[in-house]
Amino acid sequence: MPGSLGKPGIPHLTSRANPLLKRIRLAASGSRRAGDDLVVAEGVRVLEEATSSGHALDAVVATPGFGSAQRERALLELWRARGVPLCTVDERLFCSLSDVRTPQGALALVRVPPPALGQLPDPGAAPIVCALGLQDPGNLGTLIRAAAAAGAAFVCTARGTVSARNPKAVRSSAGSFFRIPVVEHLEPADFLAYAAAHAIAVYCADPAAGTPYTLADLRGRCSFVLGNEGRGTQGTGLGSLPALRIPMARATESLNVAMAGTILLFEAARQRALGPTP
Repeated sequence: MPGSLGKPGIPHLTSRANPLLKRIRLAASGSRRAGDDLVVAEGVRVLEEATSSGHALDAVVATPGFGSAQRERALLELWRARGVPLCTVDERLFCSLSDVRTPQGALALVRVPPPALGQLPDPGAAPIVCALGLQDPGNLGTLIRAAAAAGAAFVCTARGTVSARNPKAVRSSAGSFFRIPVVEHLEPADFLAYAAAHAIAVYCADPAAGTPYTLADLRGRCSFVLGNEGRGTQGTGLGSLPALRIPMARATESLNVAMAGTILLFEAARQRALGPTP
């Protein structure tokens, strides 16, 4: 196929025991043996975001037919221009690397050094999201995607939360993981200390109690704490935080946590567009 990878000079890997393929599996599983800065990016959209983010791509593994579509060819041109190591595997071996039901034929190992909270630039008026105990990588990835779209400064997660580097979380973020800092494994007390030091108001999302979110003044520095899908923030010691609720129809227990976070983030964006607090 024109533009595809099935060409002489491109290494073709055939063994499951190949060191590169083993590194990909280790990174996808979150193993410490892979190092703490390697992330697996899979799918055309995610690969586009990873490639444009400025993060280094260690290697790309693809099926020989990858490159038949225009967006795929554009990626191949960028990777070749940047000297990214490319190799191919047959579709069966590729499927052993991917947990996607219908793989798109390419994945990359991307180096994303874990950011530290104290190393991030001042957030200014941009909101912050703190995920506390989320277990579904799809929820976390969707929350990261919403945070990037709403202009959030960064996302942070507390210990006990699924990793944002989980391949499903990265895919659910549509590649936004590579565009917005994600600080992981914080203690809630450390996040609260950071917020206090930077004069950031911290609000806890609550499905039943607190101020309706449209009545809260979110134009200043603010952050939103979103709890576990089932327990919320119960048992976290954050019960004294001011709560925001999203009014819902009767008999509705709660919203999906990523959906609730999206609503709060875009309400903050809407209010910021109106101008600073009088």
